[in-house]
Amino acid sequence: MTLRSEIINKRKELSTEERIRLSDIITEKVRGLNEYKKADKVLVYADNNGEVATDKLINISLLEGKKVYAPVSLQNFELDFYRVFALDEMEPAAYGIREPLKIEYLKLNDNDVTPDTICITPGTVFDRKCNRMGYGKGYYDRFFARMKIENRIGLAFELQMTDRIDKKESDIPMTAVVTEENIWKIPKN
Repeated sequence: MTLRSEIINKRKELSTEERIRLSDIITEKVRGLNEYKKADKVLVYADNNGEVATDKLINISLLEGKKVYAPVSLQNFELDFYRVFALDEMEPAAYGIREPLKIEYLKLNDNDVTPDTICITPGTVFDRKCNRMGYGKGYYDRFFARMKIENRIGLAFELQMTDRIDKKESDIPMTAVVTEENIWKIPKN
């Protein structure tokens, strides 16, 4: 069994109650980050398949007046992000993942990204140097290469952490990884 599938299976063993409890702790840790406090735009995934839950973070970000964007997966393994005004606007799409409405004027463009934009990123495995292993298709790596987001924050349960990930040249690390127990950051150049 690969590390990715092993961790996904461990994550799925969490009860719904435990997953939500740990996700709430992680949400509060994210809200305490300076990157989040300063954020003008919060790009955030809709959780699926036992990932750290993000609905609470989305709602809080909206209530705090931040511009919230969620991803839409495209057929060429690319992501576009669209503005979200309420959770109930999002509906299941590719892989059963909830996505926002694809309205062109609500799409995030290069010139919308500022140094204070943050991207809350899912993954299957993370290491303490903020490297990330996704689901193997490279959606987020392509997005980060295209959009140059300075604040890339991975969310994970502590059980998803490992000492070291063998990363590919195309893998773009997170600038921080937040779990219920720790916050790891890589120094900014």
